[in-house]
Amino acid sequence: MSGGKGENLIRKTKILKYLQDYRFNSILVKSFAIILIFLIGIFTVVILAVYREMDGIITEEVGNASVNSLIKTKERVDVVMEEVVKISGQLSLDEDVQKFMLPDMNELFEHPQMVDLKKKIGMYADVFDYIDSIYIYSNKSKYIVTNDGGGKIDEFEDTNWLENLVEREYEPARMISRTKNNGYPRLISYIQPLRLTQMQFLGGIISNIDIDKMQELVVSNIKDSRENLMIVDGRNNILFSSIQPYLRKKWNKTEFYKDIDFQEIEGYRIINDGKQDILVAVSPSDEFDWYYISTIPMSAYEEYRESIWHFYITLCILGVVLSVIGAFCISIYCYKPVQKILDLVKNPDMYHADVQMDTGFRKDEAQEITRNIVRNLYSNRQMQEEMKQYADVIDKAQLTALQAQISPHFLYNTLENIRWRAMELGHGDNDVSRTILNLSEMLRTSLDIDEQIISVREEVHNARLYVEILQLRYEEKLKVLWDIKDDVLDCPIVKVSLQPIIENAVYHGIKPLRKQGIINIRAFQMESKLFVEIEDNGVGMSREKVESLNEDMNEKYVLKEEHIGIRNVNQRIRLLLGDEAHIEVRSKENVGTKVILCLPL
Repeated sequence: MSGGKGENLIRKTKILKYLQDYRFNSILVKSFAIILIFLIGIFTVVILAVYREMDGIITEEVGNASVNSLIKTKERVDVVMEEVVKISGQLSLDEDVQKFMLPDMNELFEHPQMVDLKKKIGMYADVFDYIDSIYIYSNKSKYIVTNDGGGKIDEFEDTNWLENLVEREYEPARMISRTKNNGYPRLISYIQPLRLTQMQFLGGIISNIDIDKMQELVVSNIKDSRENLMIVDGRNNILFSSIQPYLRKKWNKTEFYKDIDFQEIEGYRIINDGKQDILVAVSPSDEFDWYYISTIPMSAYEEYRESIWHFYITLCILGVVLSVIGAFCISIYCYKPVQKILDLVKNPDMYHADVQMDTGFRKDEAQEITRNIVRNLYSNRQMQEEMKQYADVIDKAQLTALQAQISPHFLYNTLENIRWRAMELGHGDNDVSRTILNLSEMLRTSLDIDEQIISVREEVHNARLYVEILQLRYEEKLKVLWDIKDDVLDCPIVKVSLQPIIENAVYHGIKPLRKQGIINIRAFQMESKLFVEIEDNGVGMSREKVESLNEDMNEKYVLKEEHIGIRNVNQRIRLLLGDEAHIEVRSKENVGTKVILCLPL
């Protein structure tokens, strides 16, 4: 444990020393700054994006919440209204109700039947707490029965529903908002006209719902006192409102809501009334011809908006703190390989020249750099020794070059003396003198170091001189056929390219034959390239040998001293004409060999 703590202390001390040495130019400091700026930049972009979208997000969230709350209210109220409609339907089919609607013109409704009917009505009012009262009115007898009593309609106090029933006797059942006895309580009355036939009006059943008791179902979903929940029918009548001033008024007649067409609103909409933004949520009833509407000022959500802002500010501060910590950790982690490399450069003796994978470095670029540094440091001594050897080689090469300037003149003069002596002994020009002349001219071309590129015409001339020398020896055993197109005679070619290949064909292909050897030499242009083919009918080569030879042709060899052989020709044409120049060998045992030179023009 103490050793690990000591190493960490040493590492921290080295890092501090590097910071003192390089200060703000240190890779560690620059890395920390770049990573910190990058991370803070990401958080800034995110916060700005959230800031731009926050109002929309909050509006969507509160709008959806308002719609969901309104749907819950709608479901509760619709259930209540469906129960009221069901009660009215059951009463309309009751036998006693039908008898009450159709009494004998000469008889009043019998008292015992009246009592039974009151009991039935009272049972519904007692079971359903939100039902204030139920009226059964007979238009024929002008009598009314309620859960509290009954009698002639003229003597009944609560009749502000009667006008709606009689004037709209042929319309379907509907809901109206009113007050009992034009005072209290506030009611929603379900008016169901009863007809014997389509045109014969009998009366109606009026089920009165206590708004104050129904409001208990609604208020449980109201989260803010400034929220107003309303029920508006298809005629724009406000049947219910949690704020009393709007009750029993028409929607389009109220000063606040007159410009809002709630029927065009799907879900929710933000509307400005000139003073503030109002969130209006609308949900149509699934069962009845009315709409549930919720209105609330957006200022009611200001506290929620501030809490969201506090959350984002806290998140931003936390992001900055985490960015600093993360940038520092990442910078230290990334700086460790650099620190090791600096240690190595300042103290190379701490590592061996044959450093391997177990040096403590990770298997990454830093390890490769370290390994190369170590090897380079320890190879400097070898390089200094090699430089001395190279200096000796250069001195020898200079001496050889000076000698080479003298050797060609010596050879030309010597061969010329030998040719004249042969002519004297032979009493004139003969095969020996001609051979010496051809050899002298060939040497003059090959040893001329000023020009390495000559024309095809000159190269073919030099090759013919060599063929004439060979035919003096092989006579009828060697036959050379030339097919050189006129359009290639002036094309450039590396000098002494054909002679080594012809020599190989003779000595390695034709010489072992017991029949006449034939060499075909062709030169032509194709696709902006010069092709020269030297084909013999010699013994050929095995496939393995041909593949090995062609592989050698594809590699770059260092120029050697010997200038004989196909490899030498391949090296020279590639050095002088580029990698597009190459030689390809094709051969088959006991058939022959073809050597193809491909040279760019």
